[in-house]
Amino acid sequence: MTVKRRYYQLVSSLPAIPYFRRTRLLPLSRRRLEERLALLHEEDLADLTQAEGLISWRRQPITRTTEEIGGMYDELMATTRNPALKSIVEYRMTMRTVLVAFRLKHQGRGVPSGRWGVGPYTRMIESRWADPEFGLVAVFPWIPEALEYLNQGDAVALESLGMDLIWTRLSKIADEHPFGFEQVFAFAFKWDILQRWLSYDAEKARQRFEDLIMEVTIDHQELFA
Repeated sequence: MTVKRRYYQLVSSLPAIPYFRRTRLLPLSRRRLEERLALLHEEDLADLTQAEGLISWRRQPITRTTEEIGGMYDELMATTRNPALKSIVEYRMTMRTVLVAFRLKHQGRGVPSGRWGVGPYTRMIESRWADPEFGLVAVFPWIPEALEYLNQGDAVALESLGMDLIWTRLSKIADEHPFGFEQVFAFAFKWDILQRWLSYDAEKARQRFEDLIMEVTIDHQELFA
């Protein structure tokens, strides 16, 4: 059985996944999803697993430092063969980096030193620290809305915004590759967003937001929280 044929069967076995804000049910369990993902080519499954370790909406272990995950990011970007997968990882991690910078400024911190973020805009952020939006609004039009939620302490709205941005990109990738690996990883990442959204507790989210604001240290940044 060829890889291409296998993916036709795999994609055909995946149920429709509803937009995360409009449903209260997962379309299938994690166990069922993993059974389907097991049909992926070994290298594709390894790439997906590695990417999930970086951009999953589940919180990273508190013991994992920014430097360590920065190394994971570097390795993935150097070894992953699929351009669309690399693109979505870069976008998600860049989004987190931008939000880290805003959280640091929210605390009155100066320009961060050492490895505090990842992606192509870290140096630009450092050089334009005095700019309220780091000169990035043209690149990321969502920044003003994100800043509004950050200043209001609205963790639910801030996280929902990020989910919506990633969901939209995943939908575009899936539409462009209806029966390829891209369709499969788009489904897996959407499943993760939906699972996270359905398990969200607004009160705990507010406490988590406050914890994030206070959590930035030299050893563990909030980049991957």
